[in-house]
Amino acid sequence: MLDAIRLSNFKAARNLDLPLAPLTMLAGLNGSGKSTVLQSLAAIRQSYLFGKPHGLQLGGPLISLGQGIDVLSENATEDTITVAVVEGSCEYRWVCKVLPDSNQLEFIEAPSAPNSFTDTTYFQYLQADRIVPRTLYPRADQHARRIGFLGSHREFTADFLGRNNEQPVSAKRLSRKDGVPLDEMIWAQITSTSLLRDQVAGWLQQISPGVHLQAEPLTGADEVMLKFRYLGTAHGRSGSYRPTNVGFGLTYCLPILVACLSAPAGALLLIENPEAHLHTQGQAKSGELLALCAADGVQILVETHSDHVLNGIRLAVKNGRMAANDVRLCYFTRNVSTGDCYVETPSILPDGQLTNWPDGFFDQWEKSLDALLD
Repeated sequence: MLDAIRLSNFKAARNLDLPLAPLTMLAGLNGSGKSTVLQSLAAIRQSYLFGKPHGLQLGGPLISLGQGIDVLSENATEDTITVAVVEGSCEYRWVCKVLPDSNQLEFIEAPSAPNSFTDTTYFQYLQADRIVPRTLYPRADQHARRIGFLGSHREFTADFLGRNNEQPVSAKRLSRKDGVPLDEMIWAQITSTSLLRDQVAGWLQQISPGVHLQAEPLTGADEVMLKFRYLGTAHGRSGSYRPTNVGFGLTYCLPILVACLSAPAGALLLIENPEAHLHTQGQAKSGELLALCAADGVQILVETHSDHVLNGIRLAVKNGRMAANDVRLCYFTRNVSTGDCYVETPSILPDGQLTNWPDGFFDQWEKSLDALLD
C-alpha cells in the first residue's frame, strides 16, 4: 500500500507531496494536475513492465506522454524530474535526467529493490480513453494474459471476462439490489452466483436494469464477441444485442467493473472519470463500488469530476462499509502565474459529512442555485 507520492518537476507538479489512502479521490478543474499524479505512477510501472528498466519510459502500452520536454515542469530550475513513493517506512525514488527530444529518460537514481507496485501481478491504469461499443474485441497476447492486463485502451476486457468469468468475487464486493426496479425472481436469475460474470451483470443493473452479458471467443479467430441480453421481457429473455445497439455507457464502464471485481487484495488501480457516460444513479453506485473494493484490500486512486461519485463514497462511509480514515480527498488547483498545482485535503467524517468544503470543490450546484434564486 502506497502511503504517499512525491513529485518534483513532473508536469504540473513542480513540488508536490501527496499523502495517499486505500481510496484517494483526485478532484479539481481541468488541467490542475490530477492526471499528473496517475501518469507518474503509470510511467514508472511501464518502465518495469518488460523487465529491468534503463530509464523512465514515456511511451508504451500503458501511457504515452511524448518526449522529455513534455513532462518537465514549465518553471523547473533544473533538468531532472523526481518520482518518489512512500510505502511504510521506506521511500523509493526515481530521479531522471530530462532529454528534451527523448521518450526514455535516463535514471540517475533508482531503487536497488523497487517497491511492490512496479512488479505486482495486478496493476491497471484505466484512462478516460476506454473501449467503445463495437462488434468484436481482440484477444490478449500471452504476456497481457499473464499479468491480467486489460489493454492500453482496455480493449482486452472482453477477453479477460470470457477467460475469467468463473472467478469468484469477494463477498465484500457483491452486488445488491438497492434501488434496482426488478422483481426478486429476475434479480436472482441475473446474480445467481458470486462468480465474475454474474457480479458484473449485477452491478450493471444500476445502469440498465435487466441486462446480462456474455463474452464469447470466436473459434479460429483472435477476436472475442460481446453480447448483451435483457431479462424480464414478455418472453422472459430478449435476443442478443451487439454493444453498438445498447447504451454507450454499458460498454464504457465495463473495464472499471471488471477491474474492481477481479482485483486481488494488494492490487493498485488508477482510474480516470468512472462517471463517464453514466446517469447519476450509475455514477453514485460506481463511487460505492470503488469504496467497497478499497475497503477489501485494493488501493485505488480515482480522478473524477462527479459529485455523485463522491456521494457514493460518502454513503459507503456513513453506512459503515468503509472506514472514514481510509479515504483521502484531494482538491487540486493551479496557480495561473506559475503553472504549479496545489492541493487541499478535506476529510470525510464517519457520518459521511466533510470537515470543510474548499471553494470550487463540488459546489457548483449551490453556486448555480444561489444565482437562480437571486
